[in-house]
Amino acid sequence: MKSVSAEIDMVEKTLHELVRRPRLIRSTYWSTHIESFLARPGLRVQDKARLAALRDLISTVAPTADLSQDLRVEALTGA
Repeated sequence: MKSVSAEIDMVEKTLHELVRRPRLIRSTYWSTHIESFLARPGLRVQDKARLAALRDLISTVAPTADLSQDLRVEALTGA
């Protein structure tokens, strides 16, 4: 179970860095990643709470627009 907590630590650190740069967050990827953690059997209550908090963080910070579309527009317009 310690390895799961270590994995959650890494995800938590990564997401806390990414919330400073919301355009870099691929919300679908991270939401799916977190959901896969939550589907694991035998998670501690503490780990489930941490994952739920991270899922909520992503949903409040992540942009709704598709980043790849934004990058294409910027490339075309020179913005």
